[in-house]
Amino acid sequence: MARLTQQAKDLGELSEQLRQKQLTAARRRQEAILSLHAVGLSIRQIATQLGCSAAVVQASVRAAKARRPTIHRREERIPYELHVQLGLKLHEDDAAVRRIGREGIARMRRTPRSAIALEWISRWEQLLAAPVHVIESAMLEDTPFATELRQMSPFAGALSDDERVIAIRKASGLAPR
Repeated sequence: MARLTQQAKDLGELSEQLRQKQLTAARRRQEAILSLHAVGLSIRQIATQLGCSAAVVQASVRAAKARRPTIHRREERIPYELHVQLGLKLHEDDAAVRRIGREGIARMRRTPRSAIALEWISRWEQLLAAPVHVIESAMLEDTPFATELRQMSPFAGALSDDERVIAIRKASGLAPR
């Protein structure tokens, strides 16, 4: 009886881990589709390239957009989108992104800072010790503190030029109308 109970618990944990991976993969696909759309491909072109229907592509674009808060100021939308890209990169290679973040924090600490800037740096240090989903969630929160945190990000150099351009195009395309 105890063995079966443990087996059921273990399988439940495995099932949840796989569910989380599937959700992450679906979210990453939606972001990739939104990126293709942001760089100028039409819904139909994306559907053709992916071998799926236009309805699937439209649903993916809607889902990716729905996850975002409404940000009216361009100077806040761009850092948000850069951190969306950074979150995706964390899932690909969290060790490299964390290393870049720690190096950035070390550089920031060498420069005299205000008390609030030191608070942001300390928060980034705490986040870099957390699991990937915690980092991603914190840097994409729709709060005034998270908005300020994104303005002083330690991840300079973590994104390629192409990734930065895509983020900026997404930010432009997501401007509230």
